Formats: sequence, structure tokens, C-alpha cells
Amino acid sequence: MFRPVPVVIAFLMTLSITEIVSAREKTGLVLSGGGARGFAHVAVLEALEANQVQIDYIAGTSMGAVVGALYASGLSAAEVREKLLSVDWNSTLQDVTDRNERSFRNKSFEGRNFLGLDLGVGPESVRLPLAALRGQKLALALNELMLETATVSDFDALPVPFRAMATDLATGDAVVLGRGSLATALRASMAVPVVYSPVGIDGRLYVDGGVANNLPIDVARDMGADRVIAVDTSSLRYSTNELTSVVTVVDQLTNLLTRRNTEAQVEKLTAKDLLIEIFPEGIATAEFNKAENALALGRESLSAVPDIFSSFAVDSENYAKWNNNRSDRDEPPTLAFVEVISDAPRTSSKTIANRLTVRPGQPLDNERLKSDLGKIYALETIDQVEVSVVEKDDQVGLSLETKEKAWGPDYLDFGFTLEDSLDGRASYNLNGVIRATNINPLGGEWRTELTLGDKTRVTSELYQPIDYGSDWFATAVIGFLREDRALYEQGTLTSSYATETREFGFDAGYSLDTRGEFRIGFRQAKIKNYKLLGAESLSAQVDDSRYFARAGFDTLDSLGFPTQGVRVLGEYSIYDATLGATRQYDGVTLDILYPLYHHTGTTVLGQGYLGYLFETAVADVTPRYSLGGFTRLSGYSPNEISGRHAGLVSLMGYQRLNEHAIVPIDQPLFIGFSLEAGNVFQDRDDLRWDKTLSGGSLFIGADTAVGPGYLSFGRTEGGRQSVTLSVGRPFAERD
Repeated sequence: MFRPVPVVIAFLMTLSITEIVSAREKTGLVLSGGGARGFAHVAVLEALEANQVQIDYIAGTSMGAVVGALYASGLSAAEVREKLLSVDWNSTLQDVTDRNERSFRNKSFEGRNFLGLDLGVGPESVRLPLAALRGQKLALALNELMLETATVSDFDALPVPFRAMATDLATGDAVVLGRGSLATALRASMAVPVVYSPVGIDGRLYVDGGVANNLPIDVARDMGADRVIAVDTSSLRYSTNELTSVVTVVDQLTNLLTRRNTEAQVEKLTAKDLLIEIFPEGIATAEFNKAENALALGRESLSAVPDIFSSFAVDSENYAKWNNNRSDRDEPPTLAFVEVISDAPRTSSKTIANRLTVRPGQPLDNERLKSDLGKIYALETIDQVEVSVVEKDDQVGLSLETKEKAWGPDYLDFGFTLEDSLDGRASYNLNGVIRATNINPLGGEWRTELTLGDKTRVTSELYQPIDYGSDWFATAVIGFLREDRALYEQGTLTSSYATETREFGFDAGYSLDTRGEFRIGFRQAKIKNYKLLGAESLSAQVDDSRYFARAGFDTLDSLGFPTQGVRVLGEYSIYDATLGATRQYDGVTLDILYPLYHHTGTTVLGQGYLGYLFETAVADVTPRYSLGGFTRLSGYSPNEISGRHAGLVSLMGYQRLNEHAIVPIDQPLFIGFSLEAGNVFQDRDDLRWDKTLSGGSLFIGADTAVGPGYLSFGRTEGGRQSVTLSVGRPFAERD
């Protein structure tokens, strides 16, 4: 069913000429919620400017509050439009922190493919987050939009006095927000129940203002408005036949929550007021990819009634004076101090402060502050950061007030990986992790992982920073691994083993912020091999104790389908008899991944891998390295060939199919290829180019909510070919 796109209803003001001359009545602008449909509000701002309408007060809800706050802060309609369209609003519907804002340590766990459920773990129960999304991406976006108004704590001090609507979650009452952090107020006004976490302000929890007052006409009157221009972008209700997807169902629930209170507010309008209803049909609340469509439909609606604002217009001289005063902006203040106020009992304010690059004595740098906020959220223990510029003792400084996750500080998560060659050789694993965060004031973490399936793995790691927010750290690790190992010769299974590894160790290192780290340490490891089938190929028991030095550098924007950055991982190990090692020898591994080219959805990626043992007595040394599977000699099954040395180079290319709406869905889809050359070697004398195998693959992929997925057809020199399905095992990841 298709309804007419725009509906505009006007209640025109009737005033005598003498009344207009004697005193200009104050005009309030009221903007409703509506999610993506709220972009139609920008069309109203454009029309107000074109008709020289002076706005004295603004009140808004949800997206209407965001649009209204930007205009109230002194931006023109064009600048509001530019600001809003610069935000990736769809990303605010995700809780995944930008990869380059995460610590290198957290990046290193991505191969386990945890889903980010972030379940709180208590002594007696598992605690759920307060909503599906914590809203960290939304908070970051709003902070960025409102950084120019960070000095404002009283919304009456804005060029146009402003109010945002929220709903008290405990009482259901409508709450008018007119003081504090503007970004926090907007975050509360947009906190759709169940979708985004409630926002804590002064000990109360607030959710979307649309629940209690979606069109705050009464608020504008209380501010002093004599007459009101109210703009409603709420959608009409869906019929039973139109409720065909989760999008329309969620949208309908939102409409039901807001429609009744909206109608109650409309009844407060008088003959002096103006009501504009713009209903962009076919645009759901969360369909921000259609934001520009909503704006276009708003323009179309208003163009049908060009004289609608004539009664509200002022003369050119007075409008120009008002507009110039409104758009006059101060330069960013030079900060005399930077303070962190934390109600997070287990996250030290010193730890947070040491992550800040915004410094006293420097002008407030919005881009630097944005990056700092991302790093704070990347701690994964902070739920909310309120940013404000404050004055103390005649000095101006920056204040960051942080709130810890209410359902922490210990968290449970799950994930899974699979790699299936569709010929009976497959690896399926379910992964779980418990993180005990901030176990001491320095920010120590105790992390325990369990893997069940093709592998059984239990590892427990104590990670301890040396000082508050320090880049120096120490770790203690203990672990157990049991897996089946199959040995092949020219594609034929020759033997299989159940291999058990027990190890513990310590290391210390230095973190290069989010980019990389260096560590040295030792592991004491004992391996037992239990033959299941075939000939005796491996020693029954091997001691793999070693010293090691490991370095990593990772700036990739994505592990599944990277487009920029680089990743380099290297390790040098000394298998030392003084630690108990069966044989004395050294080994080195090197893994490089580098996007060579990216443009308009097309990416070319280069990868190199080397595993090498510096030893000659090879008879009783367990094979260290394996190849086979997607992009690792794709014609072979996963880990089909193994040896004491390995080398691989590959060139991959992939095209995003829906980068420019080539495919009419939002889920990132890719089609690509790989060209590969490499092999494994039992003897280092065999490490020659003429001994390598060449091959490649064709694949389709998707960056899904459960991890990157690939379906590939691979073929390798000699006629070996395979079809592989993998989920949660990016081609950049290697065990």
C-alpha cells in the first residue's frame, strides 16, 4: 500500500497590521523525532532561511533534537545538512569500536571471532546489558557534532535557546533537558528503549523523549514562545498487510509509543501556530541510508505551499542582524587544565587520563578529542563519557566525566569458527571467554578462554600494566590444547594423532598504543602425541620449551576485508635444552598483510608468510607449520600439508558489490580472487623456488554480524582442488 508522500497542514496566524508593528511575537520551533525521517527537518530550516523567519526558541526530540541543537548552536541550514550527512549513522547501530581505536592486544583476539555479546558475570547470575546496543558509536558521533558547543552548560546561552526532550525510565515522565552536556542530552533524547542503553544524568536513567513527548509544543511555550512552528515527521501507522519484516515491526512499535502523545500536543495548537506534517513514506526509522531521500521529500512537501511562512517573516534588516549574531562563533578555547571525573570504581581516572592526547596549554582540538574518546571507549569498561568545557578559578579547561558499565566489571562472550572443505575435512569450534577487568587499580585483567569442537583449548592469562595507563606490561599464561593432527603425503592420509599440549609461561613487553607491541618471555611446553591411525611419524613426547621475542604492528581497518593499513607479525624462538626442550634449535615466523590498492570498492591485497626452523637434526622435531585451505594454497584442504618450514606469498583482489548500490542491500558483499605460491618443506635444503606450488581461488564473501564469511573454489598446481566454506576465519588470520 502506498500513501501520498507529503501532507502539509497549516494553521495560519491572523494578526492585524498594528499588532505586528507594535510588538514582534516570539517564535518557537518544535521538531519531532522520527529517526532517518527526521532529516526532513533540514528542509524546514532551509525554508525558514529562505523566508527570513527569525527563530527565538527551539525544542526537539530525538533526531529533531539533534537537528534543532545544531541550528541553535549557530549553524546555517546548509551547515546542518553537511554536518548530519558527514556522520555514518548506520555505524551508530553497531557497538563495534573502530578497529584502529582498539588496543593491539584486543586486536590479537579477533581470530577467535567473539560476537561482542558483552554479558555481565556476577557471583550468582549472568547480567544482561541494559539494551541491545551500548550506544558508544552514537555517543562518539554526537560528541563530534557538538564539540563546537562544548563550552556551553546552559542551553539558554546558545545563540538560540534550546531544549531536548527525554523520558525518565523509572517514572515514564517527560523530562526537559536544558543544562549540562549538550551531546549527553541529545544522546538521552535518542536512546530508543531496548535498542540503545539508557543515559545516566544526575542519578536518573533517561531514554528517548518520544516515549513521553515526541512533539514538545508545550515546552516551547514554557520557554517564552508566543507562537509555534511545529514539524512532525512521525510515520503513519502500518496496516496489517504492511507488517512484513522486522524493520516495519520495530517501526510500528516506535509509532505506537509516540503517536498518542504527539496527537495530545497537536491539540494545544492555536490559530496563531503552524503545524507541518511531513511523512516520508517508505523510510523506516533506522533506514539512515535513505536520509537524503527524506530531505528531498521534505523539500518537495514545502515547495507545494510556498507562502506557508509568510506570516512569520521579518524584514530583511532585522533578519540579517539576528542571523549575524546567531552565527557569530568563538575560537576554540586554550585549555588551562584537563580533568577526568570518574564514578567508575574499578577504572582509575589516572588510567583514563593517560590515554588523552588533549593537553593543557593547547587549543581544544576537536579531531584529537574525538580520537581520545574512541580510545576511552576501547577500554571496553566505560559506558558513557560526558565532555564539557568548564571554568574554574577564572580558567577554562576540559572536563571528562566517565561512567562504568553497570553490568560489569566481569564479562562473558561467545563465538564460533568453522572451516569446511566440503569433502569430510572440517574444523568446527565454539569459543567462550570470561574477562575479569580492572582486578586492581592499575587496570589488570584476567582472561580465560575455552574452545570446544575440533580443538579443545583452555587458556588463562593474567595481564598486568606496570603503572596507571602504562604502555609497559607483564603477563602470566597457562594453557592446555588437544587437537587431532592428520599427516598427508601427496594428498593421501598416512597417519593421524591426538596431540596434547600443556604450557605455562611469563613475558613482559611494551605497547605501541593501538598500533603494535613488543614482548619477550618464555614458555614451558610439553607435547604428547597419541597415534590414532597409520605409521609412527611423530615422537610420543616432545618438550617444546622456549624463549621468544615477539613483535607486532597492526593498523588494518578490518581483518576480514581490509582496505588500508598494514599488519606485520614476527616471532623469534629459541628452543632451549636448559628449559627442558627435547632439541636445541631456533625458529622464526613472519606474517605480513598489506593492502596495495583501494579505490571505489576495489581492493588489492598482498600477503607473505614464512615459517623457518634453524636446525639440522630434524628427525624428532614436530612439524611446526601447515598450509592448505582458503588463500593458504586453496586447492588443499585446511592444514592438509605440514612441515618444519613453510613459505607462502599471495595476491588477492576483491570488489565490494554494494559499494554504490550495485546490489540493493546494506550487508557488505564481496567477490574476489587470490593467486598463491608456496609450499611446506621437511628439509631446509628443499627451500627453492622450483619446489613451490602455485594456485589460486575465486570466492564470494560477506562481512556479517557473526564474522567474515567466505565460500571459495580453489585449485592448486597438480590438479588439487577444493570448495571451502569458512566463517570467522579471515584470510588474514592464522593459528
